[in-house]
Amino acid sequence: MDIKDLLVFTTVAEEKNISKAAKILSYVQSNVTMRIQQLEAELGTQLFQRSGKGVTLTSSGELLHRYAEQILRLTNEATATVQSSSHTPIGPLKIGATESTAALRLPPLLSTYCTAYPDVDFILETHTTDVLIHLVLTRKLEGAFVAGSCAHPDLNSLFTRDEELVLVSRHPLPSLYSLNDMNLLAFSSGCAYRHTLEMLLTKEGVFPKRILEFGTIEAIIGCVKAGMGLAVMMKSIVSNYNHSLTLTPLPQPYRKVPTFFITRKDAFISAALREFSSILTEQLCTTKP
Repeated sequence: MDIKDLLVFTTVAEEKNISKAAKILSYVQSNVTMRIQQLEAELGTQLFQRSGKGVTLTSSGELLHRYAEQILRLTNEATATVQSSSHTPIGPLKIGATESTAALRLPPLLSTYCTAYPDVDFILETHTTDVLIHLVLTRKLEGAFVAGSCAHPDLNSLFTRDEELVLVSRHPLPSLYSLNDMNLLAFSSGCAYRHTLEMLLTKEGVFPKRILEFGTIEAIIGCVKAGMGLAVMMKSIVSNYNHSLTLTPLPQPYRKVPTFFITRKDAFISAALREFSSILTEQLCTTKP
């Protein structure tokens, strides 16, 4: 059983589509199909159910998928261990962050790190806090910047800063109850800032007309400018945009939300991650909130 075959297998399993998996792996589709067929022949069982909509794992495929993920993770750890044996950061480092943190807080950190360690293949993924926590727990990310408290027993959390939240609207808000007649423009339900606002609104008995979900900060701000509704965002990031929007601070204790850098407690700490954490700690000691 070849490691590359297992990588092809897990990618197809996660994408549920052979052509999508081929694009991700930079293979031609026929090569992916052939590798899956060879793996099925080697194991003597069908791994996928084929249909017009794509592929799904059979019970045998589900069983192999659990083992394949562990094998690939251990292979990556072994590679990172050997590459880091010289104590020089090298190889891949995959970190996650929320959209807001990635846009506002990470550029100076990433610039310093990537300049200092050019042999590290740095990958940054942006997701909501809930997704980031899941990806760290399942070892898909080595670390992540998340918003809000994170008290999971399997995670280490390093406090980085508090972020002030504001309501962003086209016109001044007479009161919080104005939201009853407005749309809330937000990231998906795993967003910690959205969750904070929803807790406040529930407590006050306020229910927005609709919640419209977006994937980027620019899209949300653009739609607020167009009068589609209001949004909740970090005050510091909205201030970076040239706009004439109204910023209304949230009341205490909802106004500030902490940001943490999380890692698994039992994760292998590569030289790349160790130096990333070191630079992060140095910047926390020298940068004012």
